[in-house]
Amino acid sequence: MNEYQQSVALLKQLGKEPTTPPPRLYPLNLLRGVVDYIEIVGAVLGIMLGYISISKERNTKALKILLTKPLTKKDIAYGKILGNLFFILILLSIVGILIFLSIFFIGGVVLTAGELLKIVLFVVFSTIYILLFFMLSFFFTLQQKTITHALILSFIIWLIIGLILPQIGDTMDPDNQVPGGFFHSMNVNKTQEKQVLRKFAGYENTRDFIEQLSITKHYERTVFALFGINNIYNDVALSTIVADNLGNMMWIVISMLIGFFADYLLLLRNKNYLGG
Repeated sequence: MNEYQQSVALLKQLGKEPTTPPPRLYPLNLLRGVVDYIEIVGAVLGIMLGYISISKERNTKALKILLTKPLTKKDIAYGKILGNLFFILILLSIVGILIFLSIFFIGGVVLTAGELLKIVLFVVFSTIYILLFFMLSFFFTLQQKTITHALILSFIIWLIIGLILPQIGDTMDPDNQVPGGFFHSMNVNKTQEKQVLRKFAGYENTRDFIEQLSITKHYERTVFALFGINNIYNDVALSTIVADNLGNMMWIVISMLIGFFADYLLLLRNKNYLGG
């Protein structure tokens, strides 16, 4: 924007008027780094919280003491789940507030009500995403007799669905092989791009299927659309963004619910998972 204004001033000094409109500022586009950190650091945080929630008390035998009280194993386990849910939600709410303050005080930009709502949705889906990895680690820490095995299994699954599968999908995408996009560098518009990809439908479907196996990719697509990092969603109504990404959003929520019920069914089995 500063460069544009300098150019306009120079043109006016030369007695000319600018013919190109000023560049549009989309402040939420700047948050790609935040999304990347949530995808990696957030997932690791969820795994560690799920592991610590059970392992520490299993090692100290504190759970045996708790179970002498009028509490069931489900009371203890779901108390831990809700406690960690609120912890993650508070932590990400602080992140959301810091985003707003940074953009306002550093960038000098006042976010609109729609942009603030997008940050709220980012906090909600990021909480669900991290909680999903909490459920994964929580499950294995309950299920494994050797709790260190639970941590190893959790990280292996995270590496597969969080890093390996998305990387395979990105590598197979020809548009990612050239800075700025292959089709853009060839001056191919979206309509022509779709016509080209239609001739390679089998390849594209395989690539998309690999990405669909990763919950991280569903999360990334959702938040990239909300923040306009996927630039086709800039200047698009929030209702349209939600409609286009409803499948991704549903996968995130459904995966978290599957994790919750998996933990629930494990606790119903007649095994002494929590000690006592």
